[in-house]
Amino acid sequence: MIRKSTNELSIKPKMAPGLRTAMIAGIIVLLAVALYVSYQFGVKSGHNQYDQDRQMIGQLNNSIAKLRGQLAESEENLIIAQRHQQIQEEAYKQISTAYAGSEQKNRYLGSRLDFYRSIISPEDGQSGPAIQSLEANNQADNVSFNVTLVQAIKHKHQVRGSLRVQLYSGDDLLGQWPENSSRSINFQYFQQISGVIDGVQLAENARMKVELILQDEQEIVRWFDVPPSTNQ
Repeated sequence: MIRKSTNELSIKPKMAPGLRTAMIAGIIVLLAVALYVSYQFGVKSGHNQYDQDRQMIGQLNNSIAKLRGQLAESEENLIIAQRHQQIQEEAYKQISTAYAGSEQKNRYLGSRLDFYRSIISPEDGQSGPAIQSLEANNQADNVSFNVTLVQAIKHKHQVRGSLRVQLYSGDDLLGQWPENSSRSINFQYFQQISGVIDGVQLAENARMKVELILQDEQEIVRWFDVPPSTNQ
């Protein structure tokens, strides 16, 4: 066996125990410092993230509050719009009703105007008391009527007298109103009188005779045709 010479052997120096302890202590300190720095960095990062999160939450809360305000405003505007629509609909109904009523009222006033004009200035130019018109309604077993008496052109004095309405079928007397006497009348401009003759069945040629007997014994007579029965 060949041995190497001792000149080729390396001698490793031994580390002193104090130096080793110092190095270990230094490493521990470095690790502690690194851990501390890492901890502080983590805490700072956590605080920053917390602040960012809190800021984000604040912005979200502000956005939610704003949206709630807009929603409440929209709901209020919707309620106001619905009320306006209801008001417009009600106003339209009232206007339509008023318009229809005004049309009917205008027709009525027009007819009354014609009526008053006929009193002031009749077509025949005759002054004094007159039998203006008779409107008859022929039912199954009775005839109802409305008689209009006027005093045309001159209206200074009261018209007094009596009225009698008789119902004829051809030359046959079927009934009269009032049944046993005449109806007293007293007016200056006009008077409208209603009555009914019961218990009659009419033919197609039925007529009504209206007699106005004034207090000076003057007698005014007019004949009117009776319309067909409304129940036929």
